[in-house]
Amino acid sequence: MVTALIALGAGTVSAAEPPTAAPSVGPQELIQTFEAVAGVHKGMRRGHAKGYCAKGLFTGTDGANQYSRSPIFNGTPHPVTMRFSLGGGNPAANDAARGPRGVALQIKLPDGQMHNMAMLSTPMFPAKNPTVFNGLLQTFIPDPKTGKPDPAKTAAYRAEHPDTQAQPAWLASHNPSWSYGSTRYFGIHTFFFTGSDGKRHKVRWQFNPTAGEKLLSDEELANAGSDFLIDHLREQLAKGPVRWDMVISLGEANDSEIDPSQTWPDNRPTVTLATLSLSTADATDKDCEAVNFDPNRVTPGVEPSADPVLQMRSAAYAISFGKRLSGQ
Repeated sequence: MVTALIALGAGTVSAAEPPTAAPSVGPQELIQTFEAVAGVHKGMRRGHAKGYCAKGLFTGTDGANQYSRSPIFNGTPHPVTMRFSLGGGNPAANDAARGPRGVALQIKLPDGQMHNMAMLSTPMFPAKNPTVFNGLLQTFIPDPKTGKPDPAKTAAYRAEHPDTQAQPAWLASHNPSWSYGSTRYFGIHTFFFTGSDGKRHKVRWQFNPTAGEKLLSDEELANAGSDFLIDHLREQLAKGPVRWDMVISLGEANDSEIDPSQTWPDNRPTVTLATLSLSTADATDKDCEAVNFDPNRVTPGVEPSADPVLQMRSAAYAISFGKRLSGQ
């Protein structure tokens, strides 16, 4: 299963970034690997190519500023541009595939600031760093003789790199979600929040659907159409807004800050900081084609970690954004 960086685009970082060593694989090489795996679909995102735009509101809870002084948590409903997506570089992919779903948010503040988030439907990334991720993707490049990837190459690579094993195991044990709106989404990367009292918190987050997570049964999966995720989301929206709670986990000293392939223990303290309310979902990408959902673009009170996958996203998104808008 080919997984991909979410919602390619372009943007800038508006919060201080910790120093991080230069990755062995550069963003240009990573994008070239994406293209070798899925082909070049001109004007489309290189990763999570199949997607749909949506609009909603993001509202911080009472007391959220205790954990982050970011203005996104000030209790005012802020407009959000969203993009739901299916993992991989095929814009015509079948929703029934056992791959990650994604959602990306751009929260718009009255003073012109933007705050982005990017999430997956799996609690982990498929590799610990860009170099291992690129190597994994290369095993999915089709063999010129058969036109298909060689599963033996992927299996051998995973055996050599244990950090690539957790995500496919999770996907194998969880049926795909019934709708984009019944999906739980995970931030996967570590961030640091600074509260109104100046206290710094190591956090990861997830967005939990308030109506509950709903997965397809085996029978439903066998009979599902190719676009059921957006179809079912529209069914939900016909009955009213679809909502998620943003819940942060408070990390401890030994919880990984830089390896997104590792999950944190389930017993970490959690706090609900915001609610996301979705009001509309469009059938096309037109409303968000010029949006870059680079998750390093954040507001004061939220700081990206030195996670090399997270840090790589900014440059990779920018390269893909330029190609997409220029029709490449």
